[in-house]
Amino acid sequence: MEHATQVKLSKAEDHCPPIHIFVDGEDFTTDERQLTANQIITEYGKKDPATNYLVEIQGNHKVSFQGKGDELIKLHNNESFQIVSTGPTPVSFNNGPMAFAEGLRTLGYDPQVLMSMPDHLIFDYPVEVGRCAGKMVRLGFIVPPDFPNITPSGPHVSPPIQAIHPSNDLPHPQGGVHASPDFNKNAGGDWQYWSRPCKDWGQRKRTVAAYMAHIWRLWETQ
Repeated sequence: MEHATQVKLSKAEDHCPPIHIFVDGEDFTTDERQLTANQIITEYGKKDPATNYLVEIQGNHKVSFQGKGDELIKLHNNESFQIVSTGPTPVSFNNGPMAFAEGLRTLGYDPQVLMSMPDHLIFDYPVEVGRCAGKMVRLGFIVPPDFPNITPSGPHVSPPIQAIHPSNDLPHPQGGVHASPDFNKNAGGDWQYWSRPCKDWGQRKRTVAAYMAHIWRLWETQ
């Protein structure tokens, strides 16, 4: 009886469900439970670790594996990674938040920087599509210094549109909706954060207009 129990447990372990991860916004499935940063870059990003490094996206927080390409990463379902080039950054984007703000102004928005938080931008946004069409909301973004290699996190939205539901067990627009304490504290009002990676960023021109097209589609599908 004991032997049968051990065999049963072994079979259960052999049938662990696959893990879904996102690399540069693209969904991949793997049976591995841990991989090195360089393996993710090579096998899923199809890029050279010698000229790229991996960043793990954890909500508003980012973990860089620059210089730690051989470090093992324990994988979790729906984990997101971005591959960052170590090549030269375009001159027009040598300061991510400043360049992003300038791009917003070109599109007709009036971004403001939160006091003492130069990478946090907020601006009024008239919703044009979806069930919220006609509403004026505020959007907030945390813009990384190496934009456009990495997109802003967000959007942060005020007032709240969806119920808070941090888990990704529900599809957009209900899942991946978090509280936004930094914006609540520093921007005033009630804010929430939508975890919505721009999945095809690697195939875009990597401009502010391209990123705002991604935001437009989020409202279209509310």
